[in-house]
Amino acid sequence: MNKCVKFLIKLKPEHIFLCLGIFFGLLFMVITPIFQVPDEPMHLLRACEVSNLVIHNDKTGDFTKDLLPNRKLLLRKNCAQFQKFKNINHYTDLLEFKNLNYTHNNSGYSFILYLPSAIGLKITSCITTNPYIQFYSARFFNLAVWLALTFFAIKITPFKWQFLICALFPITVYEGMSLSADSINLGFVFIYIGYIFSLAYGENKNIKPFILMTLFSVLFKGIFLFSLLFLLVPKSKINNKFLVFLPLFSIGAILQNILCSNSYMLIGDNIDVETRKLLFFTHPAYVLKLFINTFLHKTCFYLQSSMFRLGWLEIEPNPISVLLLYFSYLISSFIDSIRVKIADRIFIVIFNSIFILLTTALYFLTYSPLESGIIIGTQGRYFIPLHLSFAAVIQNYFKIHTNYLKLFILSIIILNLIYASFLI
Repeated sequence: MNKCVKFLIKLKPEHIFLCLGIFFGLLFMVITPIFQVPDEPMHLLRACEVSNLVIHNDKTGDFTKDLLPNRKLLLRKNCAQFQKFKNINHYTDLLEFKNLNYTHNNSGYSFILYLPSAIGLKITSCITTNPYIQFYSARFFNLAVWLALTFFAIKITPFKWQFLICALFPITVYEGMSLSADSINLGFVFIYIGYIFSLAYGENKNIKPFILMTLFSVLFKGIFLFSLLFLLVPKSKINNKFLVFLPLFSIGAILQNILCSNSYMLIGDNIDVETRKLLFFTHPAYVLKLFINTFLHKTCFYLQSSMFRLGWLEIEPNPISVLLLYFSYLISSFIDSIRVKIADRIFIVIFNSIFILLTTALYFLTYSPLESGIIIGTQGRYFIPLHLSFAAVIQNYFKIHTNYLKLFILSIIILNLIYASFLI
């Protein structure tokens, strides 16, 4: 164990990630039961659709609320090989398509998020009809793309050790190896934020990839908002940054709005979105109290589940392991030691806060029942990218570049990943 860790500390952070990511990613992929990752059955349905060239599902017409049986027939055809899974993990009705609004609630997600898993399904379907082989091949293709994107993210970012630790949080590896769209989404947000930080705090001055990634980000989940981090790039490096950013942000916002307005979104039972919107103006005190109660009751859960909470959030680790993980994330700032202005730190804190508020507000508008007294539905895994942006906030000016510190951090990471394997 110690020899392995000592070998790792001699490697570059991106190579450390590759070694540990491949090993634990494959381990998690094999030992995690089918449908044990959150929403994995729904993601399987969408991946099957994309593998059969169903690129986009309109929010109206033959899909919403099971208006027509044609949708069910198409899904049954696309997913026929997975009917054996219908009794796995108590999901008896998911592949019976009794309620498409529930079983296929990610129908509006971009096909981009499912290309790797869809390719895996298509290739293996030409070789075998075994649903288990097809399922795990889809996971494998997602894992490969997630590893590649995250590897290059760590390679280009100045905050290498903090990105490394975030990439090796048990929940990140767990999502990364899954059939879920979150695997590809996480890989892209890592490389996107990593590139922006290379512009802001590194030697990089090439903004063309940023422009392309920003336009591309509208096809992902919640990533376009991170384009605002480009405002951290100093004027001394890119004099005309606002002339580049403002038109780009406007175009991106328009594209995002067009895609969202033409994509299906799950709305909870008995939820009237327009009425919920009015509550912000007619009963602001009530809504404020609801948000305050939510954060009082859920902040610890959000933090924990953004690092280490597996299964459908029912696999809960010992709190000490989470504290050690977060401690290693904090002290890794002494290794990178990038100088960050106070104004930048304040900007990122405000940005992260707004991201959390908007995510919580989305679930208030579309999902959470009012009688619960708090806003439910929001999960910490949605906030994994905020650890990346927060890396700039906790940077230390004093550099401690010792092998002992790296050895300590890697020991915590590896022990937690081994612990997670036993929990799975």
